[in-house]
Amino acid sequence: MFKKFLVFFLAFVAMGVSVFLMYWNYLRPSEYPVFIESFDNGVMTVNKSGSTGEDQKFRVMCDRGETITININPERTDTVYYDLSKLYVNGVDVTDQVSMLQYKTEVNHKLTILAYFKKGKRPAGYTASSNLDFPDSPTIEKPFEVSYLGSEDAYDIKDPSVIFDEKTGYYYCFGSDNVVVRSKDLIDWTDRREYFKVPENAESTAVMNFDQFPSVKKWAKEHGYDSDLVYSTDENDRTPLGPCIVKYGSTYYLYFSLCKSKNTNEAAIFCVKTDDLEYAIETKIWTDVGLVISTCGYNKGENKNDIGYSYYDASMAVHPNVISASGKLYMSYGSYYGEDKLQGGIYLVELDGRTGLLKQKSSLSNQGEEISTVHGKDRFKTGKLIARPGKVPALGKNEGSMITAADIIYNSENKYFYLFTTYGDEQTNYNIRVARSKSIQGPYVDYLGNAMDEFSASRKNNQYTKGFKLIGGYNFEKSSAGGASYTDVGRAAIGSPCVFKTENGEWVMASQSRLYYKANGEIVAGDKIAKDNELTVNTASALEIRQIFFNMEKWPLAVPEVYANEKIGEAVSMANMSGNWDVVVFENGGNESDKSAVERSVSQVVSVIGDVVISENDIKKQREIRMDAIEKSGKIAYKINIDGVNYIVYPVKAWDWELSDGTLTFTGIGEDGSAIWGKKSLSSDAGIYSDTFYYLLSLVDETTRAKYEKKISKISNNPSQSDINAMTDELVDRIKKMAASEAKSETTKK
Repeated sequence: MFKKFLVFFLAFVAMGVSVFLMYWNYLRPSEYPVFIESFDNGVMTVNKSGSTGEDQKFRVMCDRGETITININPERTDTVYYDLSKLYVNGVDVTDQVSMLQYKTEVNHKLTILAYFKKGKRPAGYTASSNLDFPDSPTIEKPFEVSYLGSEDAYDIKDPSVIFDEKTGYYYCFGSDNVVVRSKDLIDWTDRREYFKVPENAESTAVMNFDQFPSVKKWAKEHGYDSDLVYSTDENDRTPLGPCIVKYGSTYYLYFSLCKSKNTNEAAIFCVKTDDLEYAIETKIWTDVGLVISTCGYNKGENKNDIGYSYYDASMAVHPNVISASGKLYMSYGSYYGEDKLQGGIYLVELDGRTGLLKQKSSLSNQGEEISTVHGKDRFKTGKLIARPGKVPALGKNEGSMITAADIIYNSENKYFYLFTTYGDEQTNYNIRVARSKSIQGPYVDYLGNAMDEFSASRKNNQYTKGFKLIGGYNFEKSSAGGASYTDVGRAAIGSPCVFKTENGEWVMASQSRLYYKANGEIVAGDKIAKDNELTVNTASALEIRQIFFNMEKWPLAVPEVYANEKIGEAVSMANMSGNWDVVVFENGGNESDKSAVERSVSQVVSVIGDVVISENDIKKQREIRMDAIEKSGKIAYKINIDGVNYIVYPVKAWDWELSDGTLTFTGIGEDGSAIWGKKSLSSDAGIYSDTFYYLLSLVDETTRAKYEKKISKISNNPSQSDINAMTDELVDRIKKMAASEAKSETTKK
């Protein structure tokens, strides 16, 4: 009996063990969490994925039995240097097992990884950029508390127009909605004021008193405003839009537009003037010059109350831009509203230099369709069409076809006129595009030779394939290493450019932009939480100044960082380029972002070691690229290939506003016509930099690999830049010899 019981008991135990083993092997969870915590002055990633969370803690899920790579990234910049002190895994000290700032382990249970860092001494020759002279820290008297660049007064400014006044020594920036600010250095903007008188008891200082300008008052009455010159509750009705301030002779001319409604092209452009800019702003006393041009959404020659349908003029009288060329005065204007509603375009007319108004006896001003002014007696022509939008197939209501806010400049050194235009929607995907011409009248063509005044409705060649995309929404999400502010989410809706030369001879561009931002971990716009946690933008625009320069091919390029009086064109050696780069590519053509609420270009990490350039995508595709230096006309650039596209990039020593330190950046253009930006990452030895070394190591034979693994074991787990560079140079030479030997062998076989 006992034997039977024992057999039964043992069988039961065996069955229990089998069930337990079955559960252990098959039924229990196949993924395990890896909890990572990194103390200050360093961050970590797992298998190049995952992002740091609050307090630099995050969790990743790994498959059972998976071998993971922990990349330890101590903070190392020109001003600070930290080493890894201790690394614990489930409470066990594994510091000695760290190799080249990496630790590998197999996941068969929950892991808790904890890293400590200590302040160290920078090895000689460590920092690739330590010998570079970066801009000084900009001084901002009134920093804005909502994490934006520049002063408080630079916030909530749209459609900037900037001019320098020699009398006061100030740069003045005029914006839409009756706002003007001034600055001595283009960095700190102060003294926010209105430039026009405001009606008594007005709810907003953005509106203007029409009584001060007879031409405005006359137009408003003719276009349906009541006796008090109040049309409706639409905030645009009496708000000056898209101002343009210019100096012609000794007189300052201020051009601006009024738009009766947001949904039609019933608008007009006016001009006022002064001989004393500061006095006019202070007293709000300007001399009325008159109506320049007017458009209307009603049928030609008929009273608006008699017609049964709306007629749209071919153009829209908004966003004036005035330029002097060859002794003549010209004005571009226009937007995406026009005939058939979303058509419109950018038009060019000639002005009378004596009056500042439209020149009637001009072949240029008499081109195009006649404009219907409804009750006005003056007859106008649209002028010459120099850029136009177009329908984008598969996009409802032409969302992708918007073009507006143009600016024309002339570069006497390059002997080109450059047309800067704004594409997209002001709230979401504004972006700035460029084309050029030898004549102010065009045709303006982009980097790939597309004419801006031609129109194609094909999906392949639509409006979004035209114009060199200089800048759009972007996010340098890799470079902050958890230590930046709004870099974690980015900037959006960059548009309405004003390009001008400073008193120091620098080309700069003023524009408006908006912020992506988060509050309490949730992405919000104003007080509204975005649906499904989609990125959104701040509801107000802010003034942004960037320096631009012209490359060897005479195309403008924008500096990735906001203006800090950086010096363009200073030499940066190949050795200075080594390190990790946070890279953004502004794709030119139409894409899904044309239809989405917010468009931005997100960065990836690109590693430069010696003359080897490898991106995250290149590693996945097992591809390594060489970097070549180019020098022409006194400019030093580098030819690189990222993700299969060749780019010519120019280094710029800039100020990192997010991290409050000097930073090395680059800007360039690709053979496909796409702009590219790079910003040196916070930790030059971290993450992909180690991955790049190990990737190169995988390309050599087993004997060579074993040799270098022995070298690695003798190096500190906190290698210096020179340590990695020295071994990488040897590896690159070895790979070159292997390639040459293989090529010779193939030739011998043939």
